Amino acid sequence: MRLSYRLLHDPAVIKTELLATRICDLKLRLAGSLLERCIARALEEVQACGVQFAPLFYLSDAYGCVQGTANIGLGFWDADAMLREIYQEARGYARDELDLVLLLKHEIGHAFCYAHKLFQLPDFRKVFRIRGHFFATYPDHNHYAYNPYSVDHVNPDNDHYAQKHPDDDFAETFAVFADPTDAWRERYRARPGALRKIAFVARLVETHGRDKPVVDAGSGALDMPLEQMNKTVAQFFRLSRKRYLRLAEGYLDDDLRALFRPRGRRLNVVPALRLLRRHRKFIESSVREHVRPREGHVVGDLLDKIRGRIGAMGLVYDDDKRDRALAELYGLVLHKTVLFNRFNTFRDT
Repeated sequence: MRLSYRLLHDPAVIKTELLATRICDLKLRLAGSLLERCIARALEEVQACGVQFAPLFYLSDAYGCVQGTANIGLGFWDADAMLREIYQEARGYARDELDLVLLLKHEIGHAFCYAHKLFQLPDFRKVFRIRGHFFATYPDHNHYAYNPYSVDHVNPDNDHYAQKHPDDDFAETFAVFADPTDAWRERYRARPGALRKIAFVARLVETHGRDKPVVDAGSGALDMPLEQMNKTVAQFFRLSRKRYLRLAEGYLDDDLRALFRPRGRRLNVVPALRLLRRHRKFIESSVREHVRPREGHVVGDLLDKIRGRIGAMGLVYDDDKRDRALAELYGLVLHKTVLFNRFNTFRDT
């Protein structure tokens, strides 16, 4: 790979760019992502056990099924490989594909319960020991008492999460039941209470798995969808870009923000992309003539990167300052080409 491209697209550069980007501007998609594969696998396993139902999945600030709906939020960071790396470096861990499939089956369990309002059934309330209002009795998310030796609860993640609340007890039991290998038969053979709950979930699936849901997927609220997340990635993860900036030799965003600015509400502004499109050939040929870069693609690589970044950041300039904007853009490309030439020289010595 040529040096200029490697410098401009180094992981440290990409991560620094991502950290400065608002989450709602990330343009993430489920299609083609790790999450799409995990959703497909989780649904395949759930449907194989008898649940002919698919919730709505959307990118959000956390994993979870919105109470009373069949809408499941997914952590946005798992929709992009580089964001997953940032998440792991910020949090110290990241879920692998098997972990995500198990988590998704847990959330599908919630959606199945809400879609058919299973929590209102007398037998459901008895088996999962519901006292009072189903949703109003949740403990604090991070603080709940549990018995590590309980024989009445499944424990697929070894975090005793089924003991948090009857809602999670059902969802965890559902996820264990929806295992194509039936590994639960051996794992829980000495836990009679857990086995009774798995058997009860099996009966619920047999009875309601092919019924039309009372609550349709997509109806009701979404909890913090991607489009409403105005924080930058750095703010969300509470992570400074300095962590990567010192290694990001090809980082251009700060230079481009110094030349141009976000659109805002001002009038008589022109997209910086338009300036680049109109004058790209002039900039490229003139810089090549003056610098004669050792790598033939360096100027083109720089201009491609600049085009992508000013487009992603939505940068503009004042219409009456076109000549100044062009001169400063030309100066930036010239300066970076000289620097990249020096990198090439150092590499060869």
